[in-house]
Amino acid sequence: MLKYILTFLLTIISLPVLASSADFSKIISDSNIKKSDISISVINTETGKEVYQLHSKKKFYPGSVQKLLTYKVAEYVLGRDYRFKTSLYKNSKNEYLIKLGADPLLTSDNLKVLATKIQPETNAIYIDDSILDDENWGNGWDEEDNLNPSLAKFSAYNLDNNIIKVLFIPNEKNSPATISQEKFYPLSFINEVITGDSNKIELTRKNYIAPDMIIASGTVNTVVTKYIPITNTKRYFKLTLERILNEEKIDYSGLYKSKKLTPDFKEIAIISHGMDEIGASILKNGNNISSETVFKVAAAKTSPENKGTFNGGLKLFYDYCKQLNIDTKDIKIADASGVSDDNILTAEFITTFLANKQTYDIKQLLPTSGEGVLNNRMSYMKGKLFAQTGAINQTGSIAGYVDTLNGNTYAFCIIINDESAKNADKKMLEEYLIREIFTKL
Repeated sequence: MLKYILTFLLTIISLPVLASSADFSKIISDSNIKKSDISISVINTETGKEVYQLHSKKKFYPGSVQKLLTYKVAEYVLGRDYRFKTSLYKNSKNEYLIKLGADPLLTSDNLKVLATKIQPETNAIYIDDSILDDENWGNGWDEEDNLNPSLAKFSAYNLDNNIIKVLFIPNEKNSPATISQEKFYPLSFINEVITGDSNKIELTRKNYIAPDMIIASGTVNTVVTKYIPITNTKRYFKLTLERILNEEKIDYSGLYKSKKLTPDFKEIAIISHGMDEIGASILKNGNNISSETVFKVAAAKTSPENKGTFNGGLKLFYDYCKQLNIDTKDIKIADASGVSDDNILTAEFITTFLANKQTYDIKQLLPTSGEGVLNNRMSYMKGKLFAQTGAINQTGSIAGYVDTLNGNTYAFCIIINDESAKNADKKMLEEYLIREIFTKL
């Protein structure tokens, strides 16, 4: 009997303590973060009541937590059954047309599946790229950050995530390293990388010389992989298509002219990806290309010209918020992914959006602890915490849902804008606050 009593007591002791109310104030005061630079909102999704707030109406850069909002609007417009299609058409004149769907998950291997359907004696190959406009850079994105693979350009010609994989391979010590590209794209390197004792490579793009001229400097000791954004997505798409046709012994020396699909063309092959895959790319892995593209594709669906623009997506966003009766007068959306520092949101706006009955189902699309953007974070809340994270300039953020030990569900948003604080301290404060929601509310 004593054994069972001890086991029971140990079990009780090991459980998180459930206090009558959470003490967020003490957690904040014990942190190394300035209170004035913290914004928090916590809303009970069942009652719609905000149970805790700190500067929840204060305007901050949101970072990637903004993807929760823009993706939900795009999903609402497109529907969960929508598929991003890249289709091959043929007419009676033995002409082919590739109709682009701006699929952000399209790969060279996918394109090859379509290209192998083209017969060697083709008379012409056209491309219908009318689904999106020609703006392939987010509003307010930093031009100086043009070597950041997460800020690659996006367009109707999305392919291979719009980046090139480049290998830096060591040779004999003190000799230049070898630079090798996985796929062809006319990058030019000024190679100043030397085989040495450590891996430390710096890349600089000299746009004033040529957009694809890159200076590579430093040292390499083992093979180092870098991912370099493509500056001209249309060019990369056409070069890849040409390479595939050559590999398949399809001798086509003509141009790939732009042409809108006409009724005389009949569809003969399709490659597609669904909203579930696109949603995972955005919400679980934080992919900016997917986020920006989906926002525009949603706009294309409702546009009289069937052409997606950011402004068209923005109108959809504000119309959707109006439908939900959410006030938008104090916010600003400059891009779809949250990268731009022109975005302005409040924690209260985000939680109000997430707690709405019409948006709540986005919860099932978010990563839980140990997945995607929550990898290696708060593993003890796996299956209980569902969230998106964000980081821009000095701001760190996290927003989503917590299923608590008391059986409640809360929408929450934490934005920390203390530029003097370490990122590790910001993440630690986020975790302590979320744990307080999980154990006390």
